[in-house]
Amino acid sequence: MRAVKMGITLALWAAVVVFGCVGGALAQGSKYPLTVSFVTPSGELLSEHTFDLAGIDALPQSKIVTRTPWTHGVQAFTGPTLAAIAELAKRPCCKEVRAYSLGDWSATIPATDWLRQGIILASRLNGATMRVRDKGPYWIMYPIDGRRDLDTQMYQARMIWQVKSLEFVVE
Repeated sequence: MRAVKMGITLALWAAVVVFGCVGGALAQGSKYPLTVSFVTPSGELLSEHTFDLAGIDALPQSKIVTRTPWTHGVQAFTGPTLAAIAELAKRPCCKEVRAYSLGDWSATIPATDWLRQGIILASRLNGATMRVRDKGPYWIMYPIDGRRDLDTQMYQARMIWQVKSLEFVVE
């Protein structure tokens, strides 16, 4: 009888661990909202939006299949283009975007990059949401394999991960 109780207890414990891990992965995007703001060149705030993962998923999605210096082999990244996010300004937009990470890294990305290269704010890697420990929840991604001229240190420095906010500078 005691062995049966122990087996049931272990089974319940395993279920709690498994479902707890799955629930944590599903909630990842909601724990780390993305702030998108539009500012003047002098820094005056014009508008600000906060998105959870569902809000990011509601934007038009694009896919970039590429290698990166930080992953092994070809990977599929999915998320909205920065151009689609810039359109939230509902006005002639931006000359650049400043991306900020959870670890206080930042990168300034000129509008020509998202207009010509089709870069995205990836929320998925190979179809799965990205955990913070795996460079998520959001990662700026360039199509490196499609454009070898993008495989340089300058563009790699703009591919920040763990993105927490985007600040578009309106012209």
